[in-house]
Amino acid sequence: MKPLTLIRSSSALRVAPVALLLVFAYYATDLGDDLRIDPLGYSATVVDAVLRNLLPVAFAVASGLAAWEARKLGVSEIWKLGAVRSRYTIAAQHLSPVVALACLVLILPMLCALVQEQVAPDLPGLTLLAFALVLCVAHGVVGFAAGAAIRHIAVVPIIAVTDFLAVGWSTGLSIPWPRHLTGLFAGKMMFGELPTPAALAAPLLLAVGSACAMALLWAPVSRWLRGAIAGALVFACAFGSFSLVSNWSYIGPRSTGHGTLACAGQSPRICLPEARAEHISALTEEAKATLENLRRAGLPAEPTSITDTSLNLRYPEPSTEDDWTAPLVVGEATGTVRYQIAREAVHFECAPPATGPARLVYYWVSSKVGQADTYLKRLSSEPDFTAQERSRIQDRVGEVLQLSGAQQMDWYETTVADACEKDGNTT
Repeated sequence: MKPLTLIRSSSALRVAPVALLLVFAYYATDLGDDLRIDPLGYSATVVDAVLRNLLPVAFAVASGLAAWEARKLGVSEIWKLGAVRSRYTIAAQHLSPVVALACLVLILPMLCALVQEQVAPDLPGLTLLAFALVLCVAHGVVGFAAGAAIRHIAVVPIIAVTDFLAVGWSTGLSIPWPRHLTGLFAGKMMFGELPTPAALAAPLLLAVGSACAMALLWAPVSRWLRGAIAGALVFACAFGSFSLVSNWSYIGPRSTGHGTLACAGQSPRICLPEARAEHISALTEEAKATLENLRRAGLPAEPTSITDTSLNLRYPEPSTEDDWTAPLVVGEATGTVRYQIAREAVHFECAPPATGPARLVYYWVSSKVGQADTYLKRLSSEPDFTAQERSRIQDRVGEVLQLSGAQQMDWYETTVADACEKDGNTT
């Protein structure tokens, strides 16, 4: 069948205007909340926001319309043309427009989101998209198999709605493993994150394995043989995918370090997401001034590098003596860079330190870099920070600041040690 004739006769052509209109209506209303997160130039964050909202819709379109096409072929007796064309050729031809529409349900909103967020596609984002498109093909094959086996008209809405609900409701279940088998990744994709190979393989194994098993049912061999092989394949893929995800928490495993970085400067070397590279020069100057103030106060503040925490938001890495991590991007936006860097100069030997002494230490070091009010503003969000506590901190640290440099360092070391001699909460 000629391509244009195939498209004109396909149900995908009739459903496309309605499906795409509904998708863009949803994009313009509800998807905005997920797109408010700053992608930091990382396209996987944007692509993931679109997929988490529209993947159930794409799957329902693929499986429902594929079931319709299969039912239509069965009614018209085209399946009996096996001597002229194989069933696989016939299925592939009629599945092509359906799968193409399901893919457009994802691709078009994704392109709009990337343009809206001014983010260029990168390899991690394209990896997520390719993963979703493969799943769309698999759901289409399964839907086609259902329509070929059950020719009643009711199979079309049943399989579409079942597919939509099974995928969409998986994130609301009290047990976490079903969501990891659907292809929906719970939790927003942070900068530099990407699902691990196992997290990608689990839903692919189940969906693609099931699709291959359904396709085996059309093989020109004994019905019992192909049924046994298909059943064994489905069982093996389901067991394998469940074995991968059975012990995972609600957010599946993710690898980090996939975002593009920009680093510049020496002592310290400042590293940021490449999308914020224009701020490195200003941050370098402010970091050097802050470190100089800390050294004058007597603190050993000589890091070789300071890396923005956005590179490891979900799995933060603690600062070491030479390599510090600090929320530089947030600090630059809020005018609190000196405070954020000063906090990294404080090292407790326990975690968490006692609240009272730790607050005194952080207020003292914030005062040394001229951002004492920034720390007090941060404390104001804590429920136990009363006016009396505020006065206590200001009065005590005010007395310390009147002492000589050596006396202040003695107080600092004693207070840091005291914070680990009693139980407390992180401040």
